[in-house]
Amino acid sequence: MIPVIAFLVFYVFALYVITKKETTQKAILIATLIILTCLIGSRDGWPDEKVYQIAFSEAPRPWDFILKNVESYGYVEKGYLFLASLVKLVLNNSRFYLFCMGGLSMYLLYKGLTAYCAIPLVGLCDYIGRFLLNRDFQQMRSSLAILLLILAIKLIHDRKLVAYMLVVLLAYQFHHLSLIGIPLYFLYKVRIGPISIIFSLVIAMLLSQLLAGSISGIVDSYSQDLNYDTYVQDEYVEEALGLRNPMIYFQILILMVYTFMEPILASKDKFYHLMRWGYFYSTLILIFFCNYTALSGRTSTVFATCEMFMLPSIAMGFGKEKRFVFYVVVGVILVYFFWSKYHSVMMMIGEV
Repeated sequence: MIPVIAFLVFYVFALYVITKKETTQKAILIATLIILTCLIGSRDGWPDEKVYQIAFSEAPRPWDFILKNVESYGYVEKGYLFLASLVKLVLNNSRFYLFCMGGLSMYLLYKGLTAYCAIPLVGLCDYIGRFLLNRDFQQMRSSLAILLLILAIKLIHDRKLVAYMLVVLLAYQFHHLSLIGIPLYFLYKVRIGPISIIFSLVIAMLLSQLLAGSISGIVDSYSQDLNYDTYVQDEYVEEALGLRNPMIYFQILILMVYTFMEPILASKDKFYHLMRWGYFYSTLILIFFCNYTALSGRTSTVFATCEMFMLPSIAMGFGKEKRFVFYVVVGVILVYFFWSKYHSVMMMIGEV
């Protein structure tokens, strides 16, 4: 319970710090990310940790990727293995490797928060509560790929197709789920409003039920590269909550509040429509694949990350009294999410 209490204390502290000078907020943000890097690098016994350490020990020299046919180990993406080989060239120590990769992800998180977030410390709290434990403490490859994509979404706003696709290609070398970033570039060209969003969400719910039996076959046929076919089998189907998944309605709530506050928020944030499209896209994926626990979670999480930019914007759109209530409600929800994820991991490693 200590990490949960620590997160609660940090959330309250963050709300206090955002009343201070911007330089103070930035210093606290950097210090927190450094602490998180240390925690990521020093974790012990967490799921997937051993796989990364073994892959690091098996990583060849960097030039072998050119001179030889290097086989991947532990995961299919050779780009992440290449990063391991670079770190190994500096210091052949798996703990040092975990520190380096954690630090790289936290640096990308810092760049994303300072580029798109109205209140970076609040955005960081959302990231910690919603994503940190699953990604940076376990699925390190997806963390790096997702944060790279999120940092590059400005290229969608600026309509720089080639540059954005190059970033997707780079992120793809670290995790193949990066391909999910491609449709957003073209979806962003479509202007949407509250009615079209609600209509699309309802249609997604209907299709998720009507096509439930067909989805597994489609994934089996087209997911060889993403390696997601196992996520439509056995326990991943049996444990699925379907449309009873509370995360669906949490995201819908955030999306609709953000949408109906468009007259207030859009004029203050040039990335408003882009963030909404990203989160809308994520929510549609979450709903459509709701009958497959891991598949819906791992695919929708990419642009669910936009939430860390949206919540601070929503907060800024309220008056002081409503903003306080909003922060309290968000804090309770984030602490619950953090506790849930932490408890789940502790159950997995047998410490509960």
